[in-house]
Amino acid sequence: MKPGRTAVSVAVAAAAVLSLSTSAEARPSVGAYCVQDLTGGAEACFTTERALDAYQTQLSLSPLLTVFDSTGWHGGSGYLNFVSAYGRTYCDAAKDENEASEGDLGTRHFSNGLNVAGHISSYVLKAGSGCFVTFSDQTGFNGNSVTSNQNCDDMARCFGRYFNDRARSLAVT
Repeated sequence: MKPGRTAVSVAVAAAAVLSLSTSAEARPSVGAYCVQDLTGGAEACFTTERALDAYQTQLSLSPLLTVFDSTGWHGGSGYLNFVSAYGRTYCDAAKDENEASEGDLGTRHFSNGLNVAGHISSYVLKAGSGCFVTFSDQTGFNGNSVTSNQNCDDMARCFGRYFNDRARSLAVT
């Protein structure tokens, strides 16, 4: 991996994953670079960042949201990307939870293997996407929530100490 470059772990919609015919290099295998179907389908993992990049290129994926296990957007501590369920690089005016969302972050893992639920400390929204992210402290988009259309390098600073490492579900709209 090149210095300063963050590896990618992407969440994609089932239709995009199922309709893809992988190239020889981007054939799913066991590895640390993974693509997760947001509807709970199979996870495809790759042993190299290059193989994952090739897979993403075939799908034309661009993450709308990247969440990090640490403050300051440090990918080395763990990260997870969310892409549009519709294959878009933007969010539309409809504020539905189907753009790029996860109702139970307990089923998801950062690139370092740590469970995402209760461990998000910073995040980045795709520039110019028009997206908002809502973090909820309970699964199913329930409980207390915060919404923003700005990047945040420290959840405690952006939303108060309560929301640092508290998100159990998130919706990108």
